[in-house]
Amino acid sequence: MSGAPPSAVENDGEFMDGVGAAVVPAMVAVEKLFGEHTELELRNSGLGGGWNNHQYDQEWHSALVGLEDAEKELVARLLDDNEKRLRVISLVSEEPLGKTALTRKVYNRLDIRQHFKLRVWVRVPKDFAYKDVTYWGLLLNILEQIPLAEYEDFESMSKEELSAMLFKILRKVRFLIVLDDVCTVDVRFLLPYPFANLLNGSRIILTTRDSNVASLSDFWNSGLNLMRLSDEGSWALFLKKVGRPQNSSDINNFREDILRICHGLSPAIMLLGGVLSTMESSEWSRVIDLVVAAHFAYEIPIERLLQLWHVHGFVQTSPEASVPEDVAKKYLEELVCRNMIEIVRWKSVGTPKTCHMPCYLYDVFLPKAKDIGFLDLHHGESECTSADSLQFLQPCVSFNTGKRDRINWKITFTKIINEGGFLMPKVLDLEGVCDPVLPKKLGIMVNLRYVNLRGTDLYSFPAFIGDLPHLEILDLKHTHISSLPSSIWNAKNLRHLYMNDVSIPKPSNQPPTNLEVLTGLMIGSKDPRKYGLDRYTSLRKLRLICHPELALQTAECISRLDNLHTLRLQSNGMSGQLSNLELSPMKDHQSLSNLHLIGVIKDHQIGNLPRNLSILTLVRSRLIEDPMPVLGKLPQLRVLSVAACSYLGQEMTCHADQNFPELRVLKLWVLEKLKLLTVENGAMPQLRELEIKNCRELRSSEGLDQLPALKELILTDMPQDFVEDARRRLGNEKLLINNYTCM
Repeated sequence: MSGAPPSAVENDGEFMDGVGAAVVPAMVAVEKLFGEHTELELRNSGLGGGWNNHQYDQEWHSALVGLEDAEKELVARLLDDNEKRLRVISLVSEEPLGKTALTRKVYNRLDIRQHFKLRVWVRVPKDFAYKDVTYWGLLLNILEQIPLAEYEDFESMSKEELSAMLFKILRKVRFLIVLDDVCTVDVRFLLPYPFANLLNGSRIILTTRDSNVASLSDFWNSGLNLMRLSDEGSWALFLKKVGRPQNSSDINNFREDILRICHGLSPAIMLLGGVLSTMESSEWSRVIDLVVAAHFAYEIPIERLLQLWHVHGFVQTSPEASVPEDVAKKYLEELVCRNMIEIVRWKSVGTPKTCHMPCYLYDVFLPKAKDIGFLDLHHGESECTSADSLQFLQPCVSFNTGKRDRINWKITFTKIINEGGFLMPKVLDLEGVCDPVLPKKLGIMVNLRYVNLRGTDLYSFPAFIGDLPHLEILDLKHTHISSLPSSIWNAKNLRHLYMNDVSIPKPSNQPPTNLEVLTGLMIGSKDPRKYGLDRYTSLRKLRLICHPELALQTAECISRLDNLHTLRLQSNGMSGQLSNLELSPMKDHQSLSNLHLIGVIKDHQIGNLPRNLSILTLVRSRLIEDPMPVLGKLPQLRVLSVAACSYLGQEMTCHADQNFPELRVLKLWVLEKLKLLTVENGAMPQLRELEIKNCRELRSSEGLDQLPALKELILTDMPQDFVEDARRRLGNEKLLINNYTCM
């Protein structure tokens, strides 16, 4: 690992962003456990070479040791065809026994996904109240997870309208909804409506530490109490976690202490075992009593977490490891390895998307962070209306609000700014604020390094932001901003700029040498060479919309960006219609590994794809010839998506001699003319997941039953005869069928 996590003392006692990102205190805890000068080395777990899903599967199952009977009982209640009435199954324990971990494992099981056509997972806020904005937000959260529901303007609806809309959708399907970590009895008002009893076998799982909450579900409820592990089970799990055999005499002396500390709680055993597994047994005695039982919560996108670590100065780079996010990822991998952080959600391409941390760390460090003036969080019903309570804040200010809290937001933020509050924060997070009024006085916050305006209703860019001397990350995604002034280039330290279809009419006079991530740039009819695109040599990730007449020049510029590893390229004509892309200049690009192409690709161009791709997405490519013989020769390709009329032919064949040697995931979406899919024996030997979606003319397939590594075949909105054909060939064990057209 390149460099050890830095000392919090060296950073003036600052802690990380508390909006779910209170993970940096774990770094401090690790440092206290192992000593200031001990480098954190990655265990021999496969993490050093990248994220390993199989290894996490093993860790997941280990964490549930002792809950096997509870899992069987929960699954049986969920799949009980004799009970048609809506049932609430409450998982109850005051202690961290793995309620959420067990529920998530069951929630993701293939048989559960097959049984319930709709699944939704929501974490219930601790301050949830039926009559305030948190109820509206909870309904909105549920609706946003429902396929096809995104076409509705839910955010403009009242809670009564949202409730009626949810009832309308749920009445059509058998659903499973998880209400995780319920802390308030007000949940009883949520259950009767819109989750009406429609006698179709729908289920709700409710996890709670409070038995009073579970009992309020009345006749719908059936409780499932979780039990601690026995001493024998606890010790067996601990030995497995630290990688020691049963007869390890050097650690048997610690058995009594470890069992006393962990109290039979599997999350605590996993945490303690993860810490001690990296140490010599002679060092164990000095740390055992510092580790306490834990359970997990507080989910945050990993990309944001790594960014926040960096802007707060917690990431130490070196000449050998100069990219902060890469170093930060190593820190994250180490904490995951030690069970101090858990991966919650994975991207479809197999990389981690979100994570969360032990609650006890959050509960301990968040109050301390507030006490020392590190941050202040403002939720929907903020009580802060004076600068007095914020004037000592240093690194972070976050308003966790939304479109239902417009008046309170304006009063709070504007008044604090005008009265001179929080002049020195490094982070300003206004994500989701409806109509943020950004006073010019905000420009005096010269220490800002991270400004998040994502999802706000801004129509124009605050020009003074470009003059912030230390600004490194600016997020303008999902706003109404369509153009940025050239003053944005005044931010010489800008490293990440996130946008959606935004033009910057004037290029930078000097190459933005620090810019590593640039997304959502629309250069239109401007010559990319005159724009200086080829001078953005530090870029690692680029999302770009170009003009079709300049597609070749754009590709030539991209070919000179030697550090680029992720590219999303789209070609739009004057009318907004997708146009031709050019690939030939990028053929020899060595570092490009993740490529997303939106636009027409001529058949002869498909052979010009870079050879080192591991992830490839084709959208509206309109290829006439079957691309699989060419794509199958890409030696490192692991994830392939062919979507939205990217292939216009009627037959697609995966050949044995062009066999996709490393492909793990294949997605075929909306190929409207495809009628026959053939997989030759020996093709795609590593394929684990195949998803076919909305290919309405596809009636039959050949060879799907010859894929040796296939775990799941996901069929979404497919013709019934194709579904039956797949069922005859594969049985039900690997088959997952989704039909969203009825919704």
